[in-house]
Amino acid sequence: LQLPESCVELVPVKAPTHNFKYTVQSMDERTREVSVATGRCLKNKGTAEQALEILQTHYAKWTDVDDETRQVLAREMLTEHVLLLGSKTFSHMLNAIEKFMPALQQFGDSPEAKLQIAKVVEDFWCKNTQFFAITIDKLLNYRVIDPATVVEMLFDSSHVGAWSQFHLWEILRNTMNKVNMRVEQLQTRLTAAQVAADTIVADEAEADPAQPSESVEHVESVLAQMLQEQKDAVVLIARHFARLLSSSDGTAGEVDRVWLMGRFKEFMRTYRQQVIDNVQTLENMVFTDEASQDVRLVFACTRILAA
Repeated sequence: LQLPESCVELVPVKAPTHNFKYTVQSMDERTREVSVATGRCLKNKGTAEQALEILQTHYAKWTDVDDETRQVLAREMLTEHVLLLGSKTFSHMLNAIEKFMPALQQFGDSPEAKLQIAKVVEDFWCKNTQFFAITIDKLLNYRVIDPATVVEMLFDSSHVGAWSQFHLWEILRNTMNKVNMRVEQLQTRLTAAQVAADTIVADEAEADPAQPSESVEHVESVLAQMLQEQKDAVVLIARHFARLLSSSDGTAGEVDRVWLMGRFKEFMRTYRQQVIDNVQTLENMVFTDEASQDVRLVFACTRILAA
């Protein structure tokens, strides 16, 4: 069967693939030495600890760069090789990330480090947006990166003019949905813990209530952290949308602005409950007089829609 001529141009000439940075042709001798040693360790079923030791040993020899630069280089090297190890299938990717999760988490010890990992993933999968979205989702699951990392990556200046591409919106939506799901799960757990604690107190007058109370307090603490993460994500996303839409440099022309405004409206409509939950913060910090009139109008309409 042949595709209609009108559809042929929609099919890429080459199959989607990865974009591994450390090919032999692109490396100097000492970089090649680190890459070969790291790759050999991962392929031979080495552990996360062994991979970290190899990177530390090799980059310690680079006395012409400072410690921060060595850390940046090691972080990129490990992330690239973990991605390459898992590049065959989705299951390979999951296994690779899970196996080297401790090393990735250790490298992602700051917002800047997490953002670097996310950008390496984007560069690696620049020719396969499906794998890009899935890998970001899994790194989020394993807490290698956090929602704020994903938001900052998506609203990077390199994506100005690219919001017509669906995968950017897909990643943003998946991230927000994951945050909301975690909040809902914790709220359910808290209700169950409170019921269990009340039942024990009612049925066993002599029972020590310390353990049930501790359980409730723990869930309450985790829920409070997750609610803060949810608030931070909503405010950060809204701020970036407002910033881009209110600036002449935030879009690549009128058509691109239409796309970006459409994504903004869909975000505000889909997550209107979370917007309303944080309406005071958004009003004071995002939708001020500095935001363009059409951006403030979307905010006003969202408040009406959620009323």
